[in-house]
Amino acid sequence: MLEGIMETCRSKEPADQLIGHIDSYLKDKDNQYAIALEGDWGSGKTRFIEEKLAKHLEEGEYDLVRVSMFGIATAEDLYERIVMALVHLSDKDMRSQAAAKTIGGALNGISGALIKRTGLSVNLSVGIQSVACLMLRKKHFLVFDDVERRSKDSDDLALFGTMNDLVERLGLKVMLVSNAWGGSDAQSMREFDRDVREKLIWKVYPFRPCPSALAEEILMGDCRPSEDLDIHGAILAGVEASGCVNARAMIRAHELIGRICSLEAVQDTGIAPQNRFNALRDAVHFALLTSMGSAPSMPQNGRRENLLSPEALEYDRSVSLYEQYSDFSVIGKAFEPSGEVTKDDLEQGFKAYIGKRYPNNIDTLDVREIAAEMRHAYALDDEKVDVLAKRYFALVSGAHYSVDCLHDVLEVYYLLSDLEWECPFSQNDFIEYCKKVIDADPEKASEYLSGPVFCADERRERRALAEDLKRYAWAELNKRMTSQLMISEGAQGLTGRELARRLNDAAKRDVKVLVNASPRVIVKTFCREDASNQEALREFFVHLHNVRNPDGVPSAALVEWIHQIKNALEETNIETKTGAIRRRWFLRNLEELENRFR
Repeated sequence: MLEGIMETCRSKEPADQLIGHIDSYLKDKDNQYAIALEGDWGSGKTRFIEEKLAKHLEEGEYDLVRVSMFGIATAEDLYERIVMALVHLSDKDMRSQAAAKTIGGALNGISGALIKRTGLSVNLSVGIQSVACLMLRKKHFLVFDDVERRSKDSDDLALFGTMNDLVERLGLKVMLVSNAWGGSDAQSMREFDRDVREKLIWKVYPFRPCPSALAEEILMGDCRPSEDLDIHGAILAGVEASGCVNARAMIRAHELIGRICSLEAVQDTGIAPQNRFNALRDAVHFALLTSMGSAPSMPQNGRRENLLSPEALEYDRSVSLYEQYSDFSVIGKAFEPSGEVTKDDLEQGFKAYIGKRYPNNIDTLDVREIAAEMRHAYALDDEKVDVLAKRYFALVSGAHYSVDCLHDVLEVYYLLSDLEWECPFSQNDFIEYCKKVIDADPEKASEYLSGPVFCADERRERRALAEDLKRYAWAELNKRMTSQLMISEGAQGLTGRELARRLNDAAKRDVKVLVNASPRVIVKTFCREDASNQEALREFFVHLHNVRNPDGVPSAALVEWIHQIKNALEETNIETKTGAIRRRWFLRNLEELENRFR
């Protein structure tokens, strides 16, 4: 056999290019050598051989004969596997039966001839080797799979000597398939593996499947189509995020991913398509990580002091991924041995994940997209800007976007003004539209408008408008707090704990609005409640002096309010012994608070 220098193809080879290399090998009639295919465990080597390569060879002159070397120890074992592979090469019909008869006849003929000539009987192993050689033809392409999984006690010299004999003496084409032999696994490779490659194998092709190709073959076959959502794109994005090139992991995750893709929530046009896309992408990402045995977990090592070090950044990334994965816990549960999840579990889990991770509506997403494009408006043609402007004006007047993109809204508004673009509404109208958005969530708006994104704004007019909107948000919030505290004396069902929560929420926003809560309602609620609710209400007043007062000192109205509560409580009587003690404590707390605020 001609010796040559092993050529290793290191670049990533798509399946069609790899088949092209194999075709070139099969067409080489001048040289006798074997080739090898190596790839990571679970990457789909056997699947590629049986489904892609075998179908391709059916169109040509070669028949693929795949022989698994799993557990093989001797040359006789190898010949027996070859014979069995040849028997099952054809469909299980008359051709297979004829092949079986050929084996039996060949064995009898060989045995009879040897007995006649030598007087010695022939053992089965010699017969199997002879039968294999008789059955093999030049049209057979022998593929020895699972090479690294042969018996630990195998006779490697005999095994690879047999392969060499098949190549040199019979002129057959042979390919050895195994897990990756190079890189970090080189030290654990058997000595004979290294030696045999120098002589028997001329070319080694790495099997590195394209993640998108694997996904298209395994994960997308029966996906339910959607009118407004790119389901295939979301799956591919999830595969890319996971870095999965493991066919077995994809096959294991296939059923769950298919169930998720068929959820009604995925098809729900009431949820922004981008939000559904992102959630589906994350679901595929998490399913594949879990299937690969790499489910996100909380990192054990602490965060590094250097905030920008690679270790600190990786720690933050791991924590963030773990938190996201925890928000979609039904994914991990589905892979547990007894973790059966229903369709309702998946529906609720998917919706809850969107609600927490991707809550923005379609208008909010559109505003952000327009703002991102308009930041480069000076590099755009008028026609493009006009299209963006019309979309923007419609969204602003509709006032259905979230308060957390108010800065984008203001930025685009003033940018279009700088470009002297014709606006279909006045600035006063624009302000009213912004106030409608604030009305939907004044608490969130007041926090957002107080944030650094507005305080550091370089344009004075934008800062001034933001200040006006912030004052409006605070006023609206105070109105709501006031209405919550204006409880009629005849109202029933409000517990002491619930009243304490309302008072606390109001005090954190503006302590002055507390005076809207009726002193008599507070005292009546305290007197009728059980011990825990009485204590919850009393505790609010115990800590009221810690609440920051925007004016520095409590108002006279607030002091008078506390005095009225104390007077109303003094007029009451609680019959239970422990209740009477709590009443005395409450009176003492109010008296101390009144003296502190005076």
